[in-house]
This record gives sequence, structure tokens and C-alpha cells, in this order.
Amino acid sequence: MSRVERNSRGAGLARVAHIPLPSWMRDQMLRVPHDIRARLKRSAFEYGLALAGVALTTIFIGVVRSFLHAGNISLLYLIPVLWLAATFGRWPAIVAAVLAFLAYDFFFIPPLHRFTINDPAEWVSLFALLATALVLGQLTARVRERAREAIESQRRTATLYSLSQLITGARSYEILLAALTRRVVEVFAAAGVSTCALIVPDEQGRPVTQAISPEDGPGAGALRLTEGEQAAEARWALERSKVVGGSASGDVGQRQPAAYYFLPLPSGGRVVGMLGIAGGDGMRELVDGVIRWRGPGQRDGAQGAEGATGSGAGDATVELFAAFRDQIALAIDRATLQQQAIHTEALRESDRLKDVLLGSVTHDLRTPLASIKAAVSTLLDRESHWSEEERQGVLATINTSVDRLNRLVGNLLDLSRLEAGVALPQRDWYLIGDVIATVLDRLELTGDLDQRWIEVDVPDDLPLAPMDHAQIEQVLTNLIENALKYSPPESPIRIAAEVMGTPAELEVRVTDAGIGIPPAELDAIFGKFYRVSDVRLPWLTSRPPVGTGLGLAICASIIEAHGGRIWAESTLGKSTTFSFTLPIPEDHPTGALPDIEMDGAPG
Repeated sequence: MSRVERNSRGAGLARVAHIPLPSWMRDQMLRVPHDIRARLKRSAFEYGLALAGVALTTIFIGVVRSFLHAGNISLLYLIPVLWLAATFGRWPAIVAAVLAFLAYDFFFIPPLHRFTINDPAEWVSLFALLATALVLGQLTARVRERAREAIESQRRTATLYSLSQLITGARSYEILLAALTRRVVEVFAAAGVSTCALIVPDEQGRPVTQAISPEDGPGAGALRLTEGEQAAEARWALERSKVVGGSASGDVGQRQPAAYYFLPLPSGGRVVGMLGIAGGDGMRELVDGVIRWRGPGQRDGAQGAEGATGSGAGDATVELFAAFRDQIALAIDRATLQQQAIHTEALRESDRLKDVLLGSVTHDLRTPLASIKAAVSTLLDRESHWSEEERQGVLATINTSVDRLNRLVGNLLDLSRLEAGVALPQRDWYLIGDVIATVLDRLELTGDLDQRWIEVDVPDDLPLAPMDHAQIEQVLTNLIENALKYSPPESPIRIAAEVMGTPAELEVRVTDAGIGIPPAELDAIFGKFYRVSDVRLPWLTSRPPVGTGLGLAICASIIEAHGGRIWAESTLGKSTTFSFTLPIPEDHPTGALPDIEMDGAPG
């Protein structure tokens, strides 16, 4: 490329100027006589039909008049006039009306075979015939145009409606762009569009092709912006919001050289991307018409492209293409804004979680660290004399605080590993009753149960279920500790399990008789660092227990990784039940252990 020129007449279309003259410009110049010949050929056919129709009607009238005298027989000329107006439009009908006027005068009004009239009264009937033919022809042609416009408008409306459905139904940004390119090729193939691409700027403002359809279509290489020339043209068009066009004759494997154009997609006062189209040279007229289009029935007088012969594409096609471009621009703009909103919300949520994490972890770290610091300072004080029992109490405080710190760090590590997907459950077949027993034994050894009454309702015939033993232990531990923390010391805690539903699921429930959870917070409690506000425990005179808000979030992540569900049901002031499910495959083994044959046993 030697240079990129802007159209001096302000139409906004740029072209790539090559030396020698580019092939697409030579083809455009050579096509002018061809277009004129095609138009003349079509006009000759229509006017030939007008002449033939009038001639046949004249012959028929002559035959009829040879047998009988019929009044107003000249009205038969209205038949070819109306047919031509309804089929081909206004001008063939006008020509037929004039020919009918001359033919009736020449063949049927004395003196015959002359264009003169002896009886002045015949002038009235003759001009009445001409006026009637012209008026009916004009009215019929206008009705035809209105019908054609209505059909075309209905087609455009249906096409744009299907485009809007495509835009609103797209599941992702990438699927939307690919679907839009395919739709442009489908709708405007008749206008010469063979390949379409959507190009959007990256973070540095450089144009990048995001979708192209078909992948191997004519001009696809140019629309991919793999060549420096096309990349420079696309960037120029993006920065200046101008249309750029050229010839993609260098495409390998294409039989015919393909023209290509980059059309900016303006929305909201800015260019959100570009529509790249490639195909036959006929697109040039479509693009030129779109540039000059200012809305339905409004076109400015600026010439779009040097050497263009006018918009060969009809106004309806131009209007539809302009509407397509506007809708695509709005769709990309909306999708971009949605992505930015999602990104902004993610950053805001990240900042919120970071603040919550810092606040929660700082508080939960400082409390045990303060206890450890105070206990160690006491032990190091040489002026203090402690009995062995007091010393053991201080050491127990240190041990409890270290356990709390270890539990906090462990929860943070577990949650990060679960969210990163690296703590995948290692499933094997287990009885849920064995897992519950293991958890209760550990809590008994650590003193967490503290003489609390635990009711376990697990049928003996429950089937084995696939689970990660350690992870489900952690879930049950968190749920039981939560029940112990927020229920009165004298109230029982009930653990139940049963098989429910079809397909079968193992449902486990942990129920307490505590203070309950407000209905509005039943879903939120499974979020990270979330804690129920204004917790008051009537049976305690000291400050209620606090936590990091990670236990239930870890439970939710583990159960989700197992393919199950977890939820909470609560009645304020009475009880709370935490339930979770684990899927049970149909081919599960039974819970009974197989018999083992002993060597040497009697048969």
C-alpha cells in the first residue's frame, strides 16, 4: 500500500490507492457499460411487451368490430395497461397508454390510417381513453409499489426481529460474535457478501478479529488482519471512523479476486468495533449506499466512492444493511459494557472480601496471639511464683490458642484449595454411620462434646455411598461444632441419615435446639466470611462465640465437589437443621461385609 486516501467530498469512504490502478477499480470502471447494457436490455423487454400487448389488443378489437358494433370497446386497451403497471411498474404502463391512444386513433377513428380526426366528438372519447389509461396505470403502479414496499418492510422486520432474538439469546460473547457474522453472510449473500468478520479493539486499541464466517471464504485472509497492509487499513479506519476498502486478490486458493471493506461500528459516540465484509465487487455499491444512508427515505447527495455508478443495491437492501450494522454495534457495545460491569463488580467483590478477610483474620489472629503473649510473658516473669497447677493452666491456655490459630490457618488453606479445584474428593465406598462415629469419637476426645447429649438416627440398612472420608468428616465436624456453639448446653443435638428420592440420594441432617437463623440469611450463611449479625445467646452471660465465617463455606464447597446439595432450615428461637445430600449410583454395593472362608474350616 502506498497511501490511504480519504474521499474529498466527505462521504467517509476511503480506498487504497495502488500504482498501477487496482483491479477492483478497473473492474468497476469496466462494469459501467455492462450495467448500462443490462438496464437497456431490461427496458427493451418491458417496452416490447407494452408494444406487443397493444398490438394484440388492437387485432382483437379489429376482429370484434368486423362482426358487430360495440360501444366503448376502446376500454379493452386498459387490460394490457393495467397488467404492465401491476407487473413492471409505471413507465411501461405509460408507454402502453400512449400506444393505445395512437393505435385506436390510427386504426379505428375516421379517417382511418391517419392521425387526424374528422368528428371533434371523437377527440373527447380518445383523450378520455388516454386519461383513463394513464390514471389507472399510475394508480395500479402505485398500488404495486406500496405492496412491494409492504412485503419488503415485512421481510426486513422479520429479519431484524430474528437478529434481535439471536442477540438476546446468545449465551456468551464469543457465541454472539460468531452468530452475527454467519447471519450477515446469510442475509446479504445476494448483495455480494461472501465472508464476514467482526473486529474489536484490544486493550491497546489495536483491531483484532474476534469472529469470521466462513473460515475459508473469499477475502478471509484480509479480514483476519494477518497482513501488515490490512492491519494498517483496519487501524486507520478504527481510529478515524471511516470506511476502508481494497482488493484481496492475493488470497491463496481463491479463483476470483475478492473485494473487502472495513466498516466502523459506531455506538454512543464512539467506535466499538468494525464490520469486515469480503466477496464480489457488487458489495461496493452496497457499501456506497450505506455510507450515504441517513435513515428511511433520507439520503444525502455526497458521492460515496470515486467511480461508483450509484447504489446498485436497492434502498431496501441498503436500509436493512444499515440497520444490521447499527444493531451489531449496539450488541457489541452492550456486551462490552456487560463485561466491564462484571469485571468492575468482580473487583468490588474482591475488595470487599479482602476487607472482610483482613478484618476477620486480624481479629481471630489477635485474640489467640494476645492470649499466647500474655501466657508466655507470665511464665517468663521471674518475680512471679507459680504453683504447678497454675503453670499447667497457663500452658493449657497456650495450647488452646495455638489450636485455634492452627484451625484458622487450616480453614483458609482448605477453602483456597477447594476454590482452586486442587482438593478434588478422593471417593470410595463408605457407610455414613462409620463417618459419624469417627467424628463423634474425635469430638469426645478433644472435650468439645462436654457431656452434651447427641442423638444419632442412622438405619442399619443404609447403603454404602461414594465419598471422600476426610472431607465428609470435616463437613460433619463443622456442622456439629456449629450446633454445639449455638444451642443451650442441656439441649440435645440430633444427627439423622436416610436415603431419599429418585435417583437415590443419601441425606444427612444435623438439628439443634438453638436460637435459629433469620430466614433472610439462610442462603447467605454459606458465603465466605459471612456471620449472622446480632447473635445473642440467652444462656450465656459472657460475649457470644465468634468465628471466621469459613466453616459453612468450606462445607458448601466440599458438598458441591461431591455433586450434592447443602441447605439450612430454621425456626427463630426454636431450632436449626443443616442438611446435605450425596448422590448414590444405582450400581452401589451393599453395606453387608462378605463372608470370608477360613482355611481348613470344615465344609
